[in-house]
Amino acid sequence: MTNTARIEQTRVAEALRHVLASRTFARSERLRSFLKFVVEMEQLGLAHQLKGYTIGIDVFSRDEGFDPGTDPLVRVHAGKLRKLLNQFYADEGRNETLRIRIPLGGYVPVYEDTLDTNWDREAQPLSAVAIPMSSGMPAFTSHSTTIADLPNITVVNAQRSDRRAGIFLQALGTESHWAVALNGRQAERQGRDQTGSAALQFELHIEVTDDASDRLSVWLRHTASNIEVPSSRMSIDITEDNLVLAMAANQFASTNLTIPGHVYRFCNKRGLSSGLMLCLEATYRYKLEQTDDAFQQARRHQQRWSGMRASKELITEIPRLITLSCLAN
Repeated sequence: MTNTARIEQTRVAEALRHVLASRTFARSERLRSFLKFVVEMEQLGLAHQLKGYTIGIDVFSRDEGFDPGTDPLVRVHAGKLRKLLNQFYADEGRNETLRIRIPLGGYVPVYEDTLDTNWDREAQPLSAVAIPMSSGMPAFTSHSTTIADLPNITVVNAQRSDRRAGIFLQALGTESHWAVALNGRQAERQGRDQTGSAALQFELHIEVTDDASDRLSVWLRHTASNIEVPSSRMSIDITEDNLVLAMAANQFASTNLTIPGHVYRFCNKRGLSSGLMLCLEATYRYKLEQTDDAFQQARRHQQRWSGMRASKELITEIPRLITLSCLAN
């Protein structure tokens, strides 16, 4: 057994101990036995034996004639166990760094790791970074290895001589938008299918009016279809203080460039979303809902990556998830 595997086994044992000793499970001897049995069997490499029949006999002391198809005993208690685990992690176990889950439709436990460990901290995370240009306007760059898998936003036809447009873009570049790549160059990896990346190209348009209204207009357009992203347009009074411009940039980013934003909605509606985008959305939804069904969806999307198919844990931190997908590529 490798040292990594030994440490992981220790963490699972500790996580199990915390659950079994909790107030939440104090009155549920059967559910404690149920959880202890399935976790220990999985850790011994006997996950394939975790069937309704085996659990009925070994945990609930049913005789050999037990039929899980007609007797719902194990299924009912599995449902109770899932609910009690959710209750534990929502309350006294909310600070646990390794969480045990029993997915719907089975009895083999999986482990949700909430620690930012086992990932390359030297790898540059995907975030918008302002880079000075000779024109005085900022450009944006980001980690190039995931750009083909995320919406790529490129600034076009900006009035580069206008100081207020520059302030807006500079403020936009100081925010970290884990859901998109801002003005990154198209990934150039040997053998990579570029069709997906072309479908995920977007343009950020920014204009300053010449009339007395003195406003800045900014919107997003899908490059391939030449369609403006619905609800992305924003009009800003640029006679206000620069901090108001910065606040507008922050609002524009949160409503358009994040996982629940308009760019992702646009891609979803037109079937353009990449596997990474779908994985990020499923993980984000699980973070919001904390339900068994959302957990299953997030885990299913994560396990579709070749580098994570054998993993028993669910990664819930979006930055870590993107960084790991960078390394997998």
